[in-house]
Amino acid sequence: MAGRPKIYDEEKALDSAIEVFWKKGYENASAGDLLKAMGIGKGSFYLAYKGGKPELFEKSVKRVVDHHLRGFWDILENCPDPVQAIKDFFFLLIDPASPVGQRGCFFGNAVLQIEDKTLKKMAASQLHLIGKAFTDALKRAKKAGTLTSSQSPEVLGLHLLNLWNGIHLTKMVEKDTAKLREILKMNLSLLDSKVKI
Repeated sequence: MAGRPKIYDEEKALDSAIEVFWKKGYENASAGDLLKAMGIGKGSFYLAYKGGKPELFEKSVKRVVDHHLRGFWDILENCPDPVQAIKDFFFLLIDPASPVGQRGCFFGNAVLQIEDKTLKKMAASQLHLIGKAFTDALKRAKKAGTLTSSQSPEVLGLHLLNLWNGIHLTKMVEKDTAKLREILKMNLSLLDSKVKI
């Protein structure tokens, strides 16, 4: 016998849950907050997410990657100049008119807020993947001759991950876009510097 058909849009409900996690944080997002935002009752929730809130967060992580990062990773893998693509992306993060990067990093926020070790590790693993994407792109750029820095792609990739985490936090306290651009220009200049630190 088939189960009851879903009477809600599962993807839309998941996106609504992501908004709650992004705004309130995992620990502060109550069951009531999530159910209200998702527009579903407890029965439908536990039918879709038998593992409860932790399972919902796990699925949220995958969806955030698919919707907010995978496109950028594809660009890094296929563009002729990954260095310029990385610079453009960071400047997009601080543009007030851009929908990108206006709520902090979903994964960085989670690492700081979540107490559950398994979920914290899951969020941290996504940050590692962001760093790896930077490193892999810079390795290709080095091979193609478009990366002129004397630093290794591995060190630069870690630097960019550090910048990724830092700029998301700094944006929350510094609203002057001109100042944020200068910070980014200073940090991204390492991609062009021939001086080994």
